[in-house]
This record gives sequence, C-alpha cells and structure tokens, in this order.
Amino acid sequence: MQVAQKVVKLTRVCMVSTLFLVLSVSAQANLPTATMDDYVWKTLDPIRGSGYFKNECEYDSLPSYKKCLGESLDKHDNELSKKWGLSDRVTREKDTVYIQVPNRSLPLVFRDELFAPNAQSHSYFSLYDYDKKRQLLYLLRSFPEGEGIILVNLRTGFSQEFDGIDLNVSPDQSYVTTVDRYIGEENITIWQKQKKGDYKIVYESNLSELKAHLDFYQNRDQRHDLEDIDIEWEDKDSVLVDFYYLINGTDDIGYRVRFNYVKTDPTSGWQMIPIK
Repeated sequence: MQVAQKVVKLTRVCMVSTLFLVLSVSAQANLPTATMDDYVWKTLDPIRGSGYFKNECEYDSLPSYKKCLGESLDKHDNELSKKWGLSDRVTREKDTVYIQVPNRSLPLVFRDELFAPNAQSHSYFSLYDYDKKRQLLYLLRSFPEGEGIILVNLRTGFSQEFDGIDLNVSPDQSYVTTVDRYIGEENITIWQKQKKGDYKIVYESNLSELKAHLDFYQNRDQRHDLEDIDIEWEDKDSVLVDFYYLINGTDDIGYRVRFNYVKTDPTSGWQMIPIK
C-alpha cells in the first residue's frame, strides 16, 4: 500500500513538473518579438576603428614576435601622434609611450610588459583616440584576456585606467561610461568623478535586463554579432547607448538596440530604460 501511494505521489510530481516545463516553453514562445517596423538600421562607418591597433604579428618565435610587435606599435603610435598634432608631447620609443603634461618635469610613462619574467600575462599600450576640444587622450591597453582604456587629460596630467574599450566622458566630465564586450554579452558601467579627481563605479548593468531587450530583436536560436557602439550624452544625467548588430558578418548595415541610462534627480541612482 505504501509503495502504491509513493508511486501516485511521484506520478503527480512528474505531471506538475511537466506542466511547469510546458508553460515555461509556451511563455517563452509567446514573448513579443520585433517586426520589421521596430528595426532601426544604420550604415556603419568603414573607418570607425581607424585608431585601433591591429596586432598582425605572427608568433614564430619570441624574439621575432617582440621585434614585429615593437616595430608595428612604433609606426602606429607615432603616425597617430603626428596626425593629431601631438608629436611634441606624445611619442613612442621602443617599448614605451611618453606623454608630456603640465606641472610635471618628467613625462607620464606607459611601458609595455611583453612576456616579462615571472609575469602571469603580457600587455602592451597603443594610442587609441584623441578629443582635441577637451584635450583628452585615450590609450588602449591590450591583454591576452581583454582590453582596457587609459584616459589622460593633457591639460591637468590626470590619468586613470578603465575596463572596456568604449569609454565616453559626460559633457561636464563628472561621469564616464564604459562597455565591456564578452562573447555573447556586454556590460555597461557608469563611473562618477570623486573629489580627488579619480572615477569610481556607481552603476553596473543588469545582464538579464540587457538580454531581455536584446531578445526582442534577436532570434533566440541565432545570436548576431555586435559590430559597433555609439554613446551619446544628452546631458549629465542622461546617456544613450546604441549597440549595432550585423545579421551577416559581411554586412555593412547593422540594426540598432538602444538603451537610455538616466538619473531622475541628484539623489537617485542610475536606471536603464530600454528604447524600442
């Protein structure tokens, strides 16, 4: 008798579990998806990554790799410095980038760490972008496991490294946004300027919220590749972050997925509003 009761209970549990599974799949299938009218398309700039250093050196041996990388970085950095009119202030010599800033007799020094003894990994610097109006210089730091941006204020000599390569500064420089790109996901971070001049994290995006908005545009069986990011500060309390995805890798037109990050008042925290 007890065995029979256990079988009945087990059967009921299985039936309930199956029902929940069916309802879950049905709910996912009924989630709203974008129609053609919901998509916003943009022709992507073919030279949008012109300041990005592309490491095309092959690893035949450590000496040849280091030589190739050093020569490539030297050419890349000094050509960009000249193009930006910074040759008298920003130079690369061998494995080091030197930046002259006010109120310092010695330059800021950013030295590559290429297979340093006892190092867990290696990294190297390269010039990335320059905001002439605000005198902000951006350096890219490349690791085997990721990338970061160093922000250098050429007026004050301030510098700080941030995670992510899509760094954008608010109009009054009180906030900085960065985007970390991973395989299959992105992460948006907002940093606030402190009294000492450095920036600290005040907001990190919720991956489930990002994914829910992406799922509206993307087929659940096929994820599209993130190709470009546009960041636009509307004012110091509102920033638009636009992700552009390619349906095919060879396309030059991508569709937009837009997020708006806002502070409703000075005492509130940042919140994300998906824009369709």
